[in-house]
Parts: sequence; C-alpha cells; structure tokens
Amino acid sequence: MSMGLVVAPSALLVVAPGSKVSTKWKRGATRLPSPSANDRKRRLRTFHLCASSSSSSSSSSSSSSSSPSRNNDEASKPSPLGTSLHGSDDITSNIETSETENATNVTETFSRDVLDVCSKGYDFALLEIDKKLDLAIKLDPATGELLPDDNEQTIGTRQQKGLEEEKFAIDVLECLASSSRGAENKRIRAFARGQQVPKRSYALAELKLNDIDPSKLLAPTENTITDIKKKLGFVIGVLVIMGAIVTSGEDVGAAPFQAIKTFVFLSFLLAYDAVALNAGAQNLVLDFIANLTSEEYKTRLRRHEAGHFLVAYLTGVLPKGYTLSSLDAFKRFGRLNVQAGTLFCDGQFQNEVKRGKITSTSVGRFACVALAGVCAEYAKYGNSEGGAADIAQLDQLFNALQFSQKKSDDEVRWATLNTMAIVRRHGGLVDELARMMGTGESTAKLISIIEARLANADEKDI
Repeated sequence: MSMGLVVAPSALLVVAPGSKVSTKWKRGATRLPSPSANDRKRRLRTFHLCASSSSSSSSSSSSSSSSPSRNNDEASKPSPLGTSLHGSDDITSNIETSETENATNVTETFSRDVLDVCSKGYDFALLEIDKKLDLAIKLDPATGELLPDDNEQTIGTRQQKGLEEEKFAIDVLECLASSSRGAENKRIRAFARGQQVPKRSYALAELKLNDIDPSKLLAPTENTITDIKKKLGFVIGVLVIMGAIVTSGEDVGAAPFQAIKTFVFLSFLLAYDAVALNAGAQNLVLDFIANLTSEEYKTRLRRHEAGHFLVAYLTGVLPKGYTLSSLDAFKRFGRLNVQAGTLFCDGQFQNEVKRGKITSTSVGRFACVALAGVCAEYAKYGNSEGGAADIAQLDQLFNALQFSQKKSDDEVRWATLNTMAIVRRHGGLVDELARMMGTGESTAKLISIIEARLANADEKDI
C-alpha cells in the first residue's frame, strides 16, 4: 500500500483509497489471492494470539479514559466476561437515548417512501425488505447476472443501484425500530442493539478465563473436506491406472504412459480451476460429497452461517442473503467462483474504504462478523472446522490497514470475546436460526424470528 496507517484521536483509520475488502462470509475456500509464506507466518502469529503480558497493560490507559472509575491496574487484570459486560460505564452507546431521539425525529430522518412502507405494517415492511435485498443481490456485479454488452459504466451503474436498494432496506428496518408501526404494534428492537464487551486490549489469559482456546477456535481443521479429498484422490488414482491398463490392451508397456498423460491432463484441469474459478469446481464437488455423506458437516455449516447472520444483525450489519452449499450458490448465481456463505449490506463500509478512512467501529463490526461462524461452531463443538476463508478475509483487512502485530492481536482478541459472548448468550437462537436456514427461510423470516425471541428481553440480555 502506498499510504501508511494513521490512528488519529478520532479513531479514524486511513487506508489507500479505492481498496476493496470483501464482506461475503463463507465456509468454503477463500476467494482471496493465496498469501505468501510471510503472510502465512504472520497469520499464524496473529490468530494463534501469541500474547505477551505487555499487550494488555499497554492500552489500559485508553480504557480508563473512557471509564474514570477504572485505573490501569484494574484494566490489565484478567476478569470474567460477565463482570465487565454489564458495567454501564463500559457500554459505548446509550441505547435508551438513541431510541428516544429516533422516535422524535422519525419524520425528519426517513424519506417519504420509507415512511409509506412502514405505515403499511410490520409484516408488509419485512416483505419489502426481502424484495429490496433480493434485488440488491441481483444488481451486485459479484453475484448478479452479467450481460453480454456489459462495460465498466453499466456495471458501475447497476452496482450503485444495488447499494441504493440496500440503503432503502436498512432505512425501513431502522424506521421500524424508531416506533411501533401498524396495527400489530410490532417493532424492530434487536437490530444493532446487541450488548458488547468493552473494547480494550485483552490478554490471552482473559480468553482462557472465559473458556476460549484460540488454537481450537481460530485454526479451522476442515477435517471432513480433508478426509474426502484424500479418499477421492485415492479413488481417482485407482480409476486412472485401471483405465490405462484397459485401454492399452495387449500393449502392457504403454499403460504407464497412458496413466501419466491422464494425470497430467487432470492436473491441468485442477490448475485451471484454481486460477480461473478460484477452485470453484473442486469446492462444488467436495462440498456436494460432504453434504451427501456427513450429517455433522451439514449441521456445522448451518450453525456456522447462523452465527454470521445473528452476530451481524445484533451488531448493526444487515444480512442480505445466504446459501448453504456450493451447489445452491451455483444454482442461484450461475457461477462456480461464488462460494456458499452469507452476504451482507456493506455499502457504508465500502464507502469508507473508497474514501480511505475506516472508523474503528467499522473495523470492530467487520472482525466480529468474520469470526461469528467459527465462534458458533466452537460454542457447540469445542472447535471450528470451517471458516479458514473468514479468517483470511480478516487478515486481508488488517494487512490493508497496515496494522502492527499488537494492533491485530488486540482487535482479534476483543472480537473473539465479544462474539463468543453474543453466541453463548443466544445459543438457542443460533440453533433455531440454523434449523430455519436449513429449510430455506427468507432473510425477513429470520429477522422476524430474532425479533420475536428478543421482544421481551432486557436490554442487557440482547
């Protein structure tokens, strides 16, 4: 990057204008370029959280400045998550104040079209949100249909239109949150209201104190896919050799050459798929076999995506849609290089990237949503199997921001604690969302489930 990182007192992070950071979270192989050896070493250092005792104490002064009652010694001590989670001095946003202001200024904040949609009732508004989000997906160049006469201008126009549809959907959701709408007297209460762990520097001991083992959470094993790869490779090898023997007939000496030619051809196909399609064909085959043969794989995958969905919603990022298998993604988007996963409304974040100024709040949301899938798996199974692509995307963001090793560690530790707190607090809701996603429920339906379950919850329990 040509522009270095600047951390200003206003918590504004400066990156090179025009940088592109993807916010599609998926369980399959990453769509990012393969990292260099140095990048891989850095990622291991970053995500295994090799902490030093100075990591926590060095930033405790920033924590104490926002909470006068906490001194530096207190901030650096490992403390159970529950003791700091409910402290009123540590909560960064005043929920009651923001709700009152929204209710007072609702007619001034939202457009007439948004108010008209909300006036027709809660259920109608959610269906309208679904329509807008579906249209936004179709208009996105990464997931929508590519036309034969497309050029840079037409693609840019469609993309801008898609961002406008996303913005409309978000405005409708926030309008519903501002006051009761319709005879049902329902409202959006949980969006962006999830209670968060105080954002400060945490030591590795504090993760362990909260029953989090980073080596199991942040190092996805992908055991099911790896096992299928080995078995499939063995079967293909046997078939190639047998085919070479059969086709050689009486000329037994030609069989090895025939087998070698077949292996070379297959290697070429694999290389082409990896370069041109981001290994889309391989992922589709492996994911299809895994879904067909492993019930645990399907259950993990659904819980993984449910974790992304819930954490994003509670932290203020609206999910746009999801697919649970590479085959579903191919059917929906018509491309092999679009993997299964959850899509989000990321217009605000991408605008910050284009301006070269990303707020600390946006980085925190990005990190929490990225780690939500592995946290959802870890909370139930004690380890994570999918999510290598999510961690790679987070690492890409930190590299683009030119974060130091300590800054990366601090961000990951906080996001891990924060996301695990949300997932554990709403474990039953994650399971319910996973079941509903397995039946193909719409985004609006999943939102209504979240809101129904949290309608009567205390603010501290959202």
